[in-house]
Amino acid sequence: MSNEANIFLKALKDERLKNGERAVALLWFHGRVDHTTARTPSQLAGEIESAGYPTQNVTRLRDALSRSSDTAKAGKAAFRVKITARAKLDKKFINLSQGMPIQESDSILPRELFNDTRGYIENVVRQVNSSFDSGLYDCCAVMCRRLLETLIIESFESSGKESKLKGKDGHYMMFSGLIAVVESGKTIKLSRNGLQGLKQFKKLGDLSAHNRRFNALANDITRIRDGIRVSCEELLHLEKLA
Repeated sequence: MSNEANIFLKALKDERLKNGERAVALLWFHGRVDHTTARTPSQLAGEIESAGYPTQNVTRLRDALSRSSDTAKAGKAAFRVKITARAKLDKKFINLSQGMPIQESDSILPRELFNDTRGYIENVVRQVNSSFDSGLYDCCAVMCRRLLETLIIESFESSGKESKLKGKDGHYMMFSGLIAVVESGKTIKLSRNGLQGLKQFKKLGDLSAHNRRFNALANDITRIRDGIRVSCEELLHLEKLA
């Protein structure tokens, strides 16, 4: 377990959480950057115990995670936090996970564009810019991916058409599926530049999130920066936040 996760778990001690709720909080913590991140109940139990909590009943944790409206199965044994639960959990736990203050910047996306939208969107934008400024280019790419996923979903929700983005299991599709629906142009329409921005970013986001041999460089981000900005602005207008 990382030292940061250990610190976060210790910060939860005064929150009066049930064991299952604490496991959900830990899942949220691990998925702050890449929200496809998943953990098994056994892994979560081990981390919680390592932070000084009593021995965890893995079977009960599994049952609690299965019942939770905030989690979804990821493979045969693991769980992840649903994207639709992120805003609620961000609001609940973000202050407990804060480290060094984030230096404000507009290096990738202008903060002004996102002012007065939603607090969790503004926070992701700050992390996009801060991670780039800190030379954490894979983190920056993954946070851009999270931002675009969020804006796509919210643009569909604002028109009551979110079902178009869900699979047979009732959960939202992964990023590639979301983009495919947007590209079809049947529900919402982005400009050619807006669509190009999504396509340009998808390749980089996939590499940074899933290819263990790939490390993004500054130029990988800056060469598609304008496209990301156009895509974000158009999606904000579609969900009537801009």
